[in-house]
Amino acid sequence: MMTTSSIPPSPAIVDDRVRADVVIVGAGVAGLYAAARLPDHLEVVVVDKGVPGGDSGSSPWAQGGLAVALGPDDSPAVHAADTRLAGDGLCDPVAVDVLTREAPGHVRQLLRMGAQFDRVAGELDSDDPGHLDLAREGGQRVPRSVHRADATGAELVRVLRAAAAPKVSRLAGIAVGLAQDDARRVTGLWVLVEGRVVAVEARAVLLATGGCGGLFAATTNPAHATADGVALALAAGAAVRDLEFVQFHPTGLAVAGTWRFLLTEALRGAGATLHDAQGNRFLLERHPDAELAPRHVVAKAILDQHDGTAWLDATHLSEQQFASEFPTVLAGARRYGFDLVNERVPVTPAAHYQVGGVRTDLDGRTSLHGLYAAGEVASTGVHGANRMAGNSLSEALVFGARAVDALVAELPSRQGDLGPAPALASRPSVATDGLRDRLRSAMLTGAGPVRTEAGLATVAAALDTMVGDLDLPAAVPDEVELWHALRVSRLLVRAARLRTESRGGHWRDDHPASDDAWADVHLEHVATRRPGDG
Repeated sequence: MMTTSSIPPSPAIVDDRVRADVVIVGAGVAGLYAAARLPDHLEVVVVDKGVPGGDSGSSPWAQGGLAVALGPDDSPAVHAADTRLAGDGLCDPVAVDVLTREAPGHVRQLLRMGAQFDRVAGELDSDDPGHLDLAREGGQRVPRSVHRADATGAELVRVLRAAAAPKVSRLAGIAVGLAQDDARRVTGLWVLVEGRVVAVEARAVLLATGGCGGLFAATTNPAHATADGVALALAAGAAVRDLEFVQFHPTGLAVAGTWRFLLTEALRGAGATLHDAQGNRFLLERHPDAELAPRHVVAKAILDQHDGTAWLDATHLSEQQFASEFPTVLAGARRYGFDLVNERVPVTPAAHYQVGGVRTDLDGRTSLHGLYAAGEVASTGVHGANRMAGNSLSEALVFGARAVDALVAELPSRQGDLGPAPALASRPSVATDGLRDRLRSAMLTGAGPVRTEAGLATVAAALDTMVGDLDLPAAVPDEVELWHALRVSRLLVRAARLRTESRGGHWRDDHPASDDAWADVHLEHVATRRPGDG
């Protein structure tokens, strides 16, 4: 939740235009860390959707921690090996080495900025990361996650909002298109603000828009996580890749509704176990690390149980330990009528993380001049076919910082021409709730954690029909969001149909094994249409 002191001022809008040096789209960890590192003399505008409370993204909800090699039995090399193993053969080893080598320095920077991470009992506050308590999460062979109880994302956002607020202005609205000059260089952003389209002229644009959980009828993400950044990049002609890889977190609380309350993996790191309906632990035979196997292994094992549901048992933890280490999940489960202290609770996988995204190099550059990307929206090569627990926050920091460094070094001397604004329908707005429900249901059923050609073909046909129902959005945020979601969903399904194997988070029941022919193969897409083409 934003406090009054952390809400930046709004920029001056003159004749439906805003001028800036840099525009950052998204206000999660990647975007805020980038904003905080930008030089003070630059005019920076942060665009977010203006959802009440300011928490339209996933960063404030992150429970676990950020994976950093700080422990006595850990090293960047061990961290890298674990990351590559979770990535199931598709990680870029150079990107992984960058992440694991540079992450410790960013933890030190966060401590200097005032981050309050949990410490080893008896240790006093200091900037020494060696005093930090480390949790173990899935795919980590040793404890590696720096955390703040089970609300690490909220702590990071608190610190970074305070650091970024004095340096930026905030425009509340939804991006509807990237501006480009005749050379296709990105020169700004078109933003829908209270029913009118505002042009934000900028010398560079950083996408930090988060992921795609809102495309599915079961997700740990906010409903507004609708893959906007990927849709914006596609429409502008930037390359995107690996969209078939979506991570489904194994332990979403099995309750009715779209949102699945997340039961952090750190619970399993603290000894919680998973059981079938008869009370048997079923992961012991699946993987040497049992409940702490990589997430795609645990998710598939749960889905193989009756009704795709398992039971998480954390009753070995005392009420006092829950209150000090896991207050978020304890209170959240109780809101839904479950008591983690005294009973096993039902869990099922839910869409959690967009592994693919806008293709970038190691410095956040996309395939378009003037456009950078960082955080979940970006495909840096770190995660491969599945993300190791704890690497999302670390990646947001490491590559958010690298993107800013490259952006500043390459900043042109002036803004370019904006080019045509994206086309919007002039008709009255339509009710989108029914369409959105159809999209989410179709995506979970046909393109969820278990896929087949028949299921993917069915969802592809359903999406084609929905696009006919909303061929062009009106100037209404819900329609723009749904338009973005539909376009990205269609491309995700196309990629999933092409990859006729099972690898990482992409499981094909009709092709249940990995195929050497797909080793090191990344599916990349570049659209040919320009903004304004309809």
